[in-house]
Amino acid sequence: MANTTPPVGTSLTYNKFPSTSPFTFGSTDETGIAVDTYDQNDQVDEFQQKNSVGNIIEIITHNPRSDLTISGEIMSTMTPILGTVWTPNNLITQQYGATTGIAIVKGMAYSKGRAKNMSVRITATFYPFVTT
Repeated sequence: MANTTPPVGTSLTYNKFPSTSPFTFGSTDETGIAVDTYDQNDQVDEFQQKNSVGNIIEIITHNPRSDLTISGEIMSTMTPILGTVWTPNNLITQQYGATTGIAIVKGMAYSKGRAKNMSVRITATFYPFVTT
């Protein structure tokens, strides 16, 4: 008779010890991607006003945005998303508050080899004040 017990490590959930730990563990899978890493760099531009001797007397920040990089393994080819609006599951909007911005996919990089699964790296920029 075959063993019907699922193999160790096949659960879709994880156990966290201690269960009350405030740390965020892991990342959420994106559509068609088993996410390995998710990087987000939030940034703004700044304008500096200088006086007649070159001292900075005022700074204005503007144009907030996030550069995103998501890497992971895929089972087959990706749906064409280059240059389109994309909604990543892992997006962190803490610096912007509730927002309805958009992310534009700027790059797709694929990798495969003899001893590894096919993987993809997606780069995108999130604009919190731009809407579709």
